[in-house]
Amino acid sequence: MNPIEPGISNSLDGRMSPDIQVAFHIFAAHWRKVNLAWQYPGHTHPMFEINIVLQGQQQMVVGGETFVQRSGDILFIRPGVKHASLGSGTAAEMTYYCLHFDIDDLLLRRALLAADSISLSGDAPELRAIREALDVIISSTILSDSLDSHRNRMVTLHASLQLLTALSGWVLAEMPYSDSAQLGITENTVALASAVEGLLQASVSTAAVTGERGGGIEAIAASLGYSPTHCNRVFRQIYGMSPRQYLSSLIIRQAKLLLMDNSLSVDYIAHRLGYRDISHFSKQFKRWTGLPPMGYRQLTKEPGKST
Repeated sequence: MNPIEPGISNSLDGRMSPDIQVAFHIFAAHWRKVNLAWQYPGHTHPMFEINIVLQGQQQMVVGGETFVQRSGDILFIRPGVKHASLGSGTAAEMTYYCLHFDIDDLLLRRALLAADSISLSGDAPELRAIREALDVIISSTILSDSLDSHRNRMVTLHASLQLLTALSGWVLAEMPYSDSAQLGITENTVALASAVEGLLQASVSTAAVTGERGGGIEAIAASLGYSPTHCNRVFRQIYGMSPRQYLSSLIIRQAKLLLMDNSLSVDYIAHRLGYRDISHFSKQFKRWTGLPPMGYRQLTKEPGKST
């Protein structure tokens, strides 16, 4: 008997909450003090950026718009937006903190891309929550050499989850009630991107059960009656990443979960994710995480236990 059936029997009503899996990746975060001559040239990158001035001031150009950041001012920079620092513009030293992040939840990612703000400075509760989380992350960075490394990592992890919560609260407050209210986005465009997302998720879910992963964007586009080029363009327009990038994030998330089960061999995990060549899986996993599958498994073991 299915263990869930006794809970269903004689039930009068009920609802299921959706399963939630979110990968929130913070990287290239740094605290830096600079002199009057320091500047950083215009550039773009595929991740989100949060930049905050801690002391002095900084002149930033984001998407062609100039901002003068003073102590405590936060700028939020979306993927692909060109930005540059023209330095402090004063005789004083300037200290800033910068972090880059990415997230694989497409609903939150789309909301972050659509939120109509660059400056996150202000007294709104959602903005204060972002600053409070940043303060803890910054403190753990500055004090990293003087604190217990494991405790400091836990403090940083806790603050990172607070930052994710704060960003979610901010975009929820900014989010329009109409799902297609974003300028230039039609309901059909949103529906097609959502359909591609669902089929990519189904592809990974099917592989986890059968070991057979469906075709890529070409097969998905054909099943939906569109060209791969159109599906790629629509998906990137709505979610700010390609279907291939999203599929990779789904595979790596599933791989990490499976590797935590020490009873499963790496060969078996590779097969369940649709790989016929374990070396190909291992190379991709290392490229994604910087570690081979067994190296990642060692990091997730309980202390004192061996595989």
